[in-house]
Amino acid sequence: MKIIIPLIGSFGKSGGYRVLSQLANYWIKSNNEVIFLSHTSGDDPYFPTNAKIIYYDNAGNVLAERVKDDSKSLFNLFILRKALRKALDKLDGDIVLANYSFTASPVKKSTIKAKKFYYVQAYEPEYFYHNNIKDFILKIISRKSYQLGLDIIVNASMYKNYKEIKTNKVVFPGLDLSIFMPSFDNKDNSKIILGTIGRVEAYKGTSYIVDAFKELRKLHGQKIELYVAFGEKHLEEIEGITVVRPNGDDELAKYYNFLDIYISAGTVQLDAIHYPVIEAMACKIPVITTGYYPSNKNNSWPIPIKNAKAISEQVENVINTSDKLRKIETAYNDIKEFAWEHIAKKMLTYFEE
Repeated sequence: MKIIIPLIGSFGKSGGYRVLSQLANYWIKSNNEVIFLSHTSGDDPYFPTNAKIIYYDNAGNVLAERVKDDSKSLFNLFILRKALRKALDKLDGDIVLANYSFTASPVKKSTIKAKKFYYVQAYEPEYFYHNNIKDFILKIISRKSYQLGLDIIVNASMYKNYKEIKTNKVVFPGLDLSIFMPSFDNKDNSKIILGTIGRVEAYKGTSYIVDAFKELRKLHGQKIELYVAFGEKHLEEIEGITVVRPNGDDELAKYYNFLDIYISAGTVQLDAIHYPVIEAMACKIPVITTGYYPSNKNNSWPIPIKNAKAISEQVENVINTSDKLRKIETAYNDIKEFAWEHIAKKMLTYFEE
């Protein structure tokens, strides 16, 4: 099969782009042709892919090579969607995979002769929460994307019947278990190292983790530290907090293995799959979390949302529990279903139906 993956703009560093790159790599191993269609002003893939990359410009022309264009505009999204649709009109393939709410309409309206699928990796309208006209417009566009009639595949069971989304097709995001795996290097037992992937968005819950850490620091002093991956630099103004920026999956796996406890305090879509949770579980690191599949009371330490006190209490529970190893092993076994070879094959099965 010839599979085309169109992008609004280009590649990014979020987990969703890793999923697309890895799916492409595994589909190519199964003798399929995979092409990314990226805007000419975009960046190279942050997550390596063996797929071919072709480009489109603002006029919808398809280019074999990238011509850099750094022009920015608040309304670039509307230019890009029209240009992407025009570019798709010029291509042929067996499958076109919309993968972001703003790619759905160009895929739907395109005249390309191919099966049209939409891989939903999150319910995006909830991420446009600011009280301004820009987020209001983007929320409307993203909501409508689920009602265009594309063949929807979701990345978590919770989205099968979630608000505007209706489907019976589910393909989890995958995990490279040869990278995200336990390290048996000796740890400094004189320290308790907490970790989280820090984000400024309120729904990520980083502020509650920081508040909990401040209380834990009062109890444990310099023995306890918090390492925030990809966090804002100003967090280091708080004593005991270090901001780190792992470059690529190998360094990210080393980051998890450096920790004693990983904390995920997101506040929305709690039955979805959150990469840091399964990555930490794959490295056999205890996970404290507000939810996210496959976490439960048997393989992690649950907390309610927006509750710094609950986070600090669960940190104490992890430190003092005699049941820690059992939960860690249960979590490690639970994430094996995310192996990439299974994930990529399941998506191909849907394409071939």
